[in-house]
Parts: sequence; structure tokens; C-alpha cells
Amino acid sequence: MITKDEIMDEIKDEMKEEDKKFISFLVGEEYERERSERIQQNMALLAKLGLDQESLKQLKPQKQKIKKELQSPTTEETPSPSRHLPTRRSKRIQQLAPRYDLRVKNGTASRYRTYTRKRKYQSKKNSTGRNNQGRRIYGGRIYDSELGTTCHQCRQKTVEDKVQCTNALADGSLCKVMMDERCLIGRYGETLEEARESGEWSCPKCRGVCNCSFCRRKKGLPATGILKYHALANGYNSVMDYLGDNKKIKRRS
Repeated sequence: MITKDEIMDEIKDEMKEEDKKFISFLVGEEYERERSERIQQNMALLAKLGLDQESLKQLKPQKQKIKKELQSPTTEETPSPSRHLPTRRSKRIQQLAPRYDLRVKNGTASRYRTYTRKRKYQSKKNSTGRNNQGRRIYGGRIYDSELGTTCHQCRQKTVEDKVQCTNALADGSLCKVMMDERCLIGRYGETLEEARESGEWSCPKCRGVCNCSFCRRKKGLPATGILKYHALANGYNSVMDYLGDNKKIKRRS
């Protein structure tokens, strides 16, 4: 059996729901009323400015319509004929026998093998042995970086005949200084025959008279440069005699 309190609670709940609906109705009506007032105010403002809805539409940027070009139906393209040339291969790769031509000489026919132009150039290029790598001829001298020996005076590696020093060093080994005849004559007034006659030749470095640029720099002296022709023109037998005479003159003065 429903009590009096339960009935009162249901009445209160129903009253609350009706109050909610009434409040929402009032709020919505108020919003619509304010919205309509704002619209009327905006329309009145536009009318004062001399603007209406038609003029506003003209002020709006219109979108440009892009016309699509109608493409004519394309016909099926016919493939162009291939322009690739056939691959060239030598007769050796094709496993064909080489072609021989007949040459008549002294009444007898002999056949010789024909080569292509490229093969002729290659055989001509390789006919010089090592293809002259590391070897050159200049001024009557043959320079060779592999087979040549180095002259102590000019530091050039040539295949010319040289004389080697036979003086023993402090450690018991032989001095390895070698000189060719050009430097030996022009710088020290000696020949290869004179240096080899005794069988014991002491090089200018071991004698302390070497005038190469390296030995002079060790002594704190400048390099002489090319003095051979200057010394011979002034009546000296060699550059060594010219430098020795100048040294004596400086001591006297």
C-alpha cells in the first residue's frame, strides 16, 4: 500500500521535471528573440551604408570554373621499328677461322693473316718493350728509374758507366758513392780511366772536397749551381780547382 510520503515524493519529482522544461523553454525563447533583434540591427546598419544582399553577393569572390579540355580519342600507337644494330663480335669469340689473303712475292704465293686497324695500332704501340715507362733519352743520356744507378753529384739515375768509391767507412762497409764521367771531369778534373787505374779510388766526399749541393749545405755553404762552364772559361780544369783558388784568395785578403 502506497504511503502518503511516497505520493508526496512523486509529486515533487513531477514538479521538478515541469520546472526544467519551462526554464529551457524560456531560455530558448530568449535566445531566439535576441538573435532576431541582432539580425534587424545588422540589416538596418547595411541599409544605412547603402548595401543590400545583391551587392554583397557581388563582393564575394567567385570561384573560377576550370574547363576541362576534351581529349580526342587517341589511336593506338604503333611501335617504331628497332634501331639497335647487331652486336659486333670478333671471329675468335664466334669460333670462326681467321681470314687469310694470298700475297705473291718472287713468283710464290704466300698467305698472311689480316688484322683489324685497332690490332695494328696496338702492335705498334707495344713494340718498344716496356712502352718506355721510366726511361727517357735527353741530351745524349739515358735516364732509367729501374735499371739505372744514381750519380752522387747530379743525383740523376742513368744507365751510364760510373765509378764507385772503394774507401772503407768506420763501420767496415764500403762507401756507396758513385759518379759518372761527366760530373767527374767537369767537377773534379778526373776521368773514369784515371779513377780505375790504381784500383783504389776515394770519392770527393771521403776526401772532403765534394762540391755537390748536399755536401755544401752540410758545411753551411750555398749551392754552387752550374759552375762548370764558368770555371773552364776562366782557365780552370774543374769546378774544384776554381773553388779552391777562390778559397785561397779569400784567405789572403
